[in-house]
Amino acid sequence: MTTEVREQITEWLTGNDTCFLLGAGCSMCEGKPLIGKLTENVLNDADAKLKEHFGALKASGERPATIEDLINYLVRYRDILDTITNADGHGVSVGEIDSWLAEIKKKIVTEVADDWKAGSYHERFLQRLRGPRDRSPRDIFSLNYDTLLEASLDSVRLPYTDGFRGTNRGWFDSSTFDEAGVGIAYRIFKLHGSINWTRDTSGCVRRGRNANEDAADEPIVVYPSEQKYLQTQYGVYETLIGRFRNRLRIPGVNNCLVVLGYSFNDEHINEAICDAVNANNSNLTIIAFVGPEQDRGKQDERLTAFSARCDSRFNAFIGNDQTGTFIGHALDADAANAVLKGDFWKFENLVDFIAGKTA
Repeated sequence: MTTEVREQITEWLTGNDTCFLLGAGCSMCEGKPLIGKLTENVLNDADAKLKEHFGALKASGERPATIEDLINYLVRYRDILDTITNADGHGVSVGEIDSWLAEIKKKIVTEVADDWKAGSYHERFLQRLRGPRDRSPRDIFSLNYDTLLEASLDSVRLPYTDGFRGTNRGWFDSSTFDEAGVGIAYRIFKLHGSINWTRDTSGCVRRGRNANEDAADEPIVVYPSEQKYLQTQYGVYETLIGRFRNRLRIPGVNNCLVVLGYSFNDEHINEAICDAVNANNSNLTIIAFVGPEQDRGKQDERLTAFSARCDSRFNAFIGNDQTGTFIGHALDADAANAVLKGDFWKFENLVDFIAGKTA
């Protein structure tokens, strides 16, 4: 890899106008499950009736249904049952759905492991991104339920805001993001909730250190983007996705979104990115390091189509130089192939590249 290419990648990752979108692939190095494995584990000993409902779900595009799709379906079904006077013909009750949702979320917490444990790669990543002259916080948008980011920031003593006030029973208050100025290193936006968030009886979303211990009787707030009740209950999802959309539209000439560990299978996230690229006076460029899927042909086809929707300002390095592909125009073919050799879709390889390998 030439010096020029190394400098370009470093600039994408550490530039003052760069923000990040992190998916489940960034937590694999710490033993956290991808969505497919999480789905399998959560449903392993689930109620047979619930499994039947899950088995009837259609695939979403090219991927099979996941536990997030099941949560979406159950919440929508519950909303329907709430609008009719007699639900006998449906074979499922609001009470059953509530019980299923509560059990699913508790199992997610167990599988993801709410241990408030820092990750060595996350620590190095977060330290490397902060330059000595940085005056404003860096924005990280995460689709993950785990607490690796927060625990790692605590471990290396980098101050951050996550949208909550208070400590063990903190409450969601989006104005904390606006108050973050000098002295705050990061703003963390957890777009799909977190295993240490719960919703109290008044509807307020609260953040503890461990959801199962701090608020054992409160519903755990892990949610895909279609859970409408969270848009009306203090507007948590609506606020966070709005912040994501607005951040992608900042006027900086080098505005860049770096995407790590995300497969581009969430249409709500994809639409937010595409809309931002095509907004008036947008300067947004997307740089994505994407893991290879089993059907590489379909993956390339899907991401090529997405690139076309993004005015060719979407750049994706998929897999490695043996079976991978570069989609985009940010680099020429030789430079892109050199980047693919780095296997940067693996979070640990990317961290070693920008922060240096540990002894």
